Amino acid sequence: MKKLIATSMAVLLTVPAFAGGQKYEQQTTSFLGWDILPYVAVRGGATYGNLNYNFNNTKKDVSQDLYQVRAALGLTMYETARFEIEGSFFTKGKATKKFGTIDNVDVSSKNIELMANTYMNIGHFHYIQPFAGIGAGLAFVETKATSADLSKKHDNTRFSGMVTLGLAMPFGCYSVDVAARYNYIDVESGMHDFSGDIGIRYMF
Repeated sequence: MKKLIATSMAVLLTVPAFAGGQKYEQQTTSFLGWDILPYVAVRGGATYGNLNYNFNNTKKDVSQDLYQVRAALGLTMYETARFEIEGSFFTKGKATKKFGTIDNVDVSSKNIELMANTYMNIGHFHYIQPFAGIGAGLAFVETKATSADLSKKHDNTRFSGMVTLGLAMPFGCYSVDVAARYNYIDVESGMHDFSGDIGIRYMF
């Protein structure tokens, strides 16, 4: 499943090559009274992750610093709302904790997400456009804890939810998007990710 998602995102990134270089204004089409504009987006940033982990009958908050890359394919509707399918890829998170009587437990996590996101513009501005978003989907998470005497590993497919606040800076058929995100994953006793990213959106 992870390989399928990675391959799909790679295909999405090649779409602009077939857009033909037409002007932004010429690409808009009408569907049920809405002006529809497809786009692809690539985003990158950093994440502060907090994993509530249970090991040796002891629960701890495990903090991890991560980096992420996001790729999306979506539709802009009437310059007011956006809907997209997004794949997110996170670097491996690592931390060392003490759980009860066991010292030096190495806790790690790996995470790939497939999300459906909806964004709405806040007001209508020409140069800098605030927006808010909400998303839901699946997270494919591997969690692992290892000590000198015990080890624990799980591969999980879990629900993931996300809320977003950001600013879009459009110019022609491109937009630079800056966003802050909160992401919850229903894995272990809860994973909470606080992210910031910047990305480029290409509309064709």
